[in-house]
Amino acid sequence: MDVYKKTIVVFGCTGTVGKPVLEGLLKADCYVRGVLRSPDRAYPVSPRDNCKLTYVSANLAVAEEIEAACAHADVVFLLTATHPDQVATEIRIIDASKKCGIQRIVKLSAPIVEPLAQVEVARWHRKIEEHLDESALEYCCLRPRAFMQNWERNTHTIRKFGTFYGVMEDARRNYIDARDVADVAVNVLLQEAPLPSSTIALDGPEALSHYEMAQRLSKVTGRTITYKNISRSDYFKMLTKRAKLPQWLATHIIELDELALNIPEPQTHSLAPLLDRKPRIMDAYLQENKALFARQALFKMWS
Repeated sequence: MDVYKKTIVVFGCTGTVGKPVLEGLLKADCYVRGVLRSPDRAYPVSPRDNCKLTYVSANLAVAEEIEAACAHADVVFLLTATHPDQVATEIRIIDASKKCGIQRIVKLSAPIVEPLAQVEVARWHRKIEEHLDESALEYCCLRPRAFMQNWERNTHTIRKFGTFYGVMEDARRNYIDARDVADVAVNVLLQEAPLPSSTIALDGPEALSHYEMAQRLSKVTGRTITYKNISRSDYFKMLTKRAKLPQWLATHIIELDELALNIPEPQTHSLAPLLDRKPRIMDAYLQENKALFARQALFKMWS
């Protein structure tokens, strides 16, 4: 008799965490279904030569389309874009998952922030987690620190001017590679035993200040990179007027800088027991992606 193989639905499968989750699951003995926001969206991993991988497209504002995406599946990886609609969207996915008989949800969440009022996006995630807790589904919320990959928001000013900006002064922020978060997610998604915890805090291997990051960027690019600490109002104008970010996202970026300034972040990681290996380090990430920050490479605009 053939052994039953789980079907795992991956929301956010085209993103920085979602794509490596997709890739990690494909190495395991399960079936994987990626959910695309648009039928025209390019596949993050080609399904042509992998019979275990399929895709569906779904409008996440429509419950019936989410239910169709989750039909006849066992487990959901819940990741949607950070956006003011995120609470409603993820609650809709949780409700659809329960209706479809999903057995487990693993959600990408955010660290606990006290007081909660300091970071609006953190409040969004707490609302979603509360709904997940009330759903009676088996679940686990992963709470990573700042992604190393978030530095790609700064590539334009680094490459063009050799400078990046913020309001973090000399505070340190804890960084984690998004691929390590994905590896933890894969392990939790595939775990056969009941989950031991409903939340897992994910701390990266070291906390770095913006001044220390400027030194490391200078080393890897071979040119002087500087950090300029500016006022909150000037940074907000820069993010909204020059980088053309929506106001809520500009506010979020500033709130994270201020959070690191007000509440010291961990200096040691929590990943080795979850990964069965050492975590990726910032210097390795910068070396791997140095072309993104080099003057000669094509500009990657703010995102």
